[in-house]
Amino acid sequence: LHLIRTQGRITRAELIKDSHLSATTISALVNVLMDSGFIYEAGIGTSSGGRRPVKLEFNYNARYMLGIDMGNTHVTAVLMNLAGQVVETQTHAHDVLNQVNDTIQLIRESIYHLIEHNKIEISDLLGIGWTVPAPLINDVTGEFISYYMPTWQGVRPVSLLQPYFPEISIFMENDANAAAVAEKWWGSGVGVDNLVYIKLGTGIGAGLIIDGEIYRGFAGTAGEIGHMTVEPKGRLCRCGNSGCMESYVGLPGIMLDVRSGLLKEGALPENFEKFNFSSVIHEAQKGNAVCRDVIVNAGRYLGIGITNLMKMFDPGLIILGGELIAADRLLLQAVNDSVKERIAPLDLEPERIIIGNLGPDAVSVGAATIVLQRALDPSRLYQTLYHSQVDI
Repeated sequence: LHLIRTQGRITRAELIKDSHLSATTISALVNVLMDSGFIYEAGIGTSSGGRRPVKLEFNYNARYMLGIDMGNTHVTAVLMNLAGQVVETQTHAHDVLNQVNDTIQLIRESIYHLIEHNKIEISDLLGIGWTVPAPLINDVTGEFISYYMPTWQGVRPVSLLQPYFPEISIFMENDANAAAVAEKWWGSGVGVDNLVYIKLGTGIGAGLIIDGEIYRGFAGTAGEIGHMTVEPKGRLCRCGNSGCMESYVGLPGIMLDVRSGLLKEGALPENFEKFNFSSVIHEAQKGNAVCRDVIVNAGRYLGIGITNLMKMFDPGLIILGGELIAADRLLLQAVNDSVKERIAPLDLEPERIIIGNLGPDAVSVGAATIVLQRALDPSRLYQTLYHSQVDI
């Protein structure tokens, strides 16, 4: 299945050669995959002597995956096929932080819409991937560390959604981890087995891929780099400590610095009361020194954190994603300059720090990709091929 999926089109003879399995075994397995709809015969290939071979082609629309990106202030749902192509996306601004039941209802309605609007059956889904902006306590129930989302304390998300979709497996994941998986499968990290994805938004989190697998750490909290100290006597962070990177690089910290800087300068832009990060970028591009300096300063602190990651994990690639990447080259240049100041003896290659290809879709695509990853796992392959129901 993996060989056919990655190559797209292949003959039985090529499968025998590449898999080192016997012709009898390959014939039996091909029949199973054809019966399940994952592959089909797609014409005649070129003969190298003897009978012309039949080409087998992977059916990338045989099944679909649903991905749910649940942030603090939004819910994004995507329907994705087996080629990683997003069929449809729905995004809703929503007060996830304070509204548990309404959020579950919105997710449920988004799933129903994607299924009905695209005229697919429940049985066409391999599963639902669901990401949360916090480390998971239990990846089966979906319960997560709710320190910053107290309304969700003790909530088991899977148990609230599963009754509406009893025949579909639901897989929970941290948002940065999912985004890292997405970039590795479909984006900037293809072919890279050791990478870090850094999600830059209200908070700062990282997904670590080591030797091709998500690294979670002992308690599942690996990657919480936003609470890495970058100023020992710095400003108070929402976690209760002082000088955390998030308090300088996260959106609230950036907006605090911009507003205080503009007030100090006494040169307030139009619609200052509605000023947001998009406004900051716009003003920086127009030459506003305060806005530009704040973004550069955030990049400097982010560079300190990235330097620590590089010295600890030596990743082959560091991918930046999230809302802050809208600052693009201004932020990236500041990050690279900061890292170069601290890691020069190791001859840093600038191309190792990049902005991700998947942009704002990385988390939702990652949620869907987690489903595909689990479905192709040997332990679940029978269920994938034969639509076995999940155990509730």
